[in-house]
Amino acid sequence: MKPVGSGARILAVEDQPASLALLRRILEPEGFDVKEARSGAEALALAQETRPDLVLLDMHLPDMHGLEVLRRMRESPWGAALAVVAVSAMATPEDRALWLQAGCADVIEKPIDPTTFARAISRFLPGGGAPREGDDAGARRPRDLLGEILVANGLVTRDQLAQAIQAQVRSGKRLGQILVEQGVLTEDDIAWALSAQLGYPYVFLTQDLVDVEAVRLLPESFLRERRVLPVLKFAQEMTLAMADPTDQGTIDEVAARTGLRINRALALASNITEVLDQIFARPQAAARETPAAAPEVQYFQFHLMQALQEGATEIHFDAGPDGQGRIRYRIHGTLVDRTGPPGELHAAILDHLHRLTGQDPGPGVGMAEVSAGGVGVCLVAAFVPTAAGPAATVALYPQRTDAPDLGVLGIAAGMLDALHEALRAPRGLVVIGCPDRATRATLLHGLLPAAPQGKVWTVETLPVFRRPTINQTLTTPDGVAAQIRLVAAARADLIGVDDAGTPGALAAAAEAARGAVVLVGHPQAAALDLLAELTDGLGPAATASVLRGVLTAHPVRLLCPACKQVGPAGGDGRRRFAPVGCEACGFTGYRGQRALAQVWVADPKTRALLRAGQRAEALVRAAGPLEAQLRARALALLDDGLVAPGELSTILEGTGWTSPSC
Repeated sequence: MKPVGSGARILAVEDQPASLALLRRILEPEGFDVKEARSGAEALALAQETRPDLVLLDMHLPDMHGLEVLRRMRESPWGAALAVVAVSAMATPEDRALWLQAGCADVIEKPIDPTTFARAISRFLPGGGAPREGDDAGARRPRDLLGEILVANGLVTRDQLAQAIQAQVRSGKRLGQILVEQGVLTEDDIAWALSAQLGYPYVFLTQDLVDVEAVRLLPESFLRERRVLPVLKFAQEMTLAMADPTDQGTIDEVAARTGLRINRALALASNITEVLDQIFARPQAAARETPAAAPEVQYFQFHLMQALQEGATEIHFDAGPDGQGRIRYRIHGTLVDRTGPPGELHAAILDHLHRLTGQDPGPGVGMAEVSAGGVGVCLVAAFVPTAAGPAATVALYPQRTDAPDLGVLGIAAGMLDALHEALRAPRGLVVIGCPDRATRATLLHGLLPAAPQGKVWTVETLPVFRRPTINQTLTTPDGVAAQIRLVAAARADLIGVDDAGTPGALAAAAEAARGAVVLVGHPQAAALDLLAELTDGLGPAATASVLRGVLTAHPVRLLCPACKQVGPAGGDGRRRFAPVGCEACGFTGYRGQRALAQVWVADPKTRALLRAGQRAEALVRAAGPLEAQLRARALALLDDGLVAPGELSTILEGTGWTSPSC
């Protein structure tokens, strides 16, 4: 059979690595030459350079809207007749009309169907993409879609699929259910395949996440038979958790029964059954007395649970240029798009966040402690006005009760021994420098003794750790200095402070360090610059009197071990690796992190230089060993294939290290 593509060049413009990987897997086997662009600017440059036969244009890009990209293409001599197809997960009828009027050949809605997508776009190529022999005019076969995805990923064989389909015909059960019952697959296998290949959001359901009013729109028997559960209803839309979100027949029936537009989410069948048992086991009278949570609360809780399950550190609620909300998660340092809410719900979510964090409407930063799936989470929400409307970024900090193991962050035992020795002194100041608040809190609690001798008291602005063996005081950044003085007056033997970045807080910490050991956090991550700030803020003589040691840490992302790619050797002849992206890392190319650390411990010679007012000489004395220490640890990470060279370029700037190409 002749491939559909026949060498046609496709420019895929999409800022999500997962979506680009899916397009490659679909189109390249069909004979297409796929070029990729992850921003509007890159798309314009590549289109001019490669002159594609067709552009697949995501309308929501990080630097400009798709319509702006289309306009610039049309204004270029090479782009006047270029075929452009819009691809979007958030296309209203008004959007479709606008994009077609602007010059798009068609609008394709995400998630795409891998079994028909190549044929669907081939009709926009020169010659119209003649159908392959044996094709049935490209009709979608939704009941076959799950099986095709499982076969394509090597999870089942064609024979196993055929046997399951035969059993399906006899029993009427769902295909995925049969494969699990036959022992061919697990529920997790199916969930992974559907989520990775089609981009359906995966959610772990709990009773407090589900909108009971939405559940009542459908009969219990129907929900159990189809293995679905309504999660959220807002206006004319419903989010439906499904064990098999490719089941278009169930989608159509739910839409017909409720009159709502259905958004699909993925959940394990056993999880759906468990929550259905909990909901319908309650007496109906009691259920009627339970007020349904507001839609914005349900929607926020849904994304909070999903973000935590995916390992996200931030949720971004942005106002889109088309009046719709845009939601993105930061996963392994990369922003990943998720389906955004309607404009009205976007505003309601921000109002809910203001109430939750106790912040008045308008710009500002607020904090709240919430529970998600039985896990305590500290939220820090930053509210910022934009030209398109108000936006909010929510940083997520899951709470812990254990003392962290700093070896997991790659901090050598020898470094920790030197710092522990400094902390055993009767008094003095030890400073932890790190720009990331969560990492800084981890370093602080990793250095605090697990079984303290004497009175240990912390002053914290970010309540990530709950330690029953120490006293903990929560405060705002503005209140740190006053709280340090209060704790010192309470005669604490060891004082921990997670944020002494202001001059007032640093001065209060140095004052307290004359009578106790004080371990303080600071946002400066470069050891030499931190020493310079300390001597500037406290004065050289005071620094010499109280400072015992410094630990600084730059968080660096580790390459995903499942997909990292060996690149050419650098200028020094060493082997180097580069990120690629796969299902295991959410198509970010990264998984996990290390802390690139430096340790400096005060020595008699440096103290003497500082007491003599020879600040510059003292810093020069510290500079050489600190830079050598940083370079050695960075090269060790590179030689072990744990990080990409570009991850270290900014950190090592000024140390004489140059990034080898990969």
